[in-house]
Amino acid sequence: MRAIIKSIDGFNKILGVLLAVLLMVMSAVVFYQVFSRFVLDESLRWSEELARYIMIWAVFIGSALAIRKMELISVDAIKELLPEKAIKVLNILVYLGSIVFLAVLVQYGFEMVSNVSTQTSPAMRIPMAWAYAAIPVGSIFMIINCIAIVIENIMNFKGGEQT
Repeated sequence: MRAIIKSIDGFNKILGVLLAVLLMVMSAVVFYQVFSRFVLDESLRWSEELARYIMIWAVFIGSALAIRKMELISVDAIKELLPEKAIKVLNILVYLGSIVFLAVLVQYGFEMVSNVSTQTSPAMRIPMAWAYAAIPVGSIFMIINCIAIVIENIMNFKGGEQT
């Protein structure tokens, strides 16, 4: 089980690098748009669209990484009232429920990608499927990280035995 978690964490390092690159490209595109508009007095038609699509991908990739680091917002009022073992069971149930929700999101995300596969974006003329693909792909990354957390919680619940 530890090997699975290590491989997921290695994959997350790659996702982290990808996220950093996406954010750098998005920042550069927005900076160039501002520079072009106010210094060169020429507006770029494609820059806002590209920045929007990069932001969509960054949100889904960042959400997957936030799940793994358990840094998403949550309401902990119930957890404060429960004993430690019940909190571990609750965590497992929450992440299993999240996996079910994300699986539905993957299914409908692929359907959406299929529905927009013939459309192109207004400014860049790229297939809209590229933008919509962030939904199922990002959800798959989130499922993978939920699975890692469930595995860790089960291992901790059993007393940390290694399998």
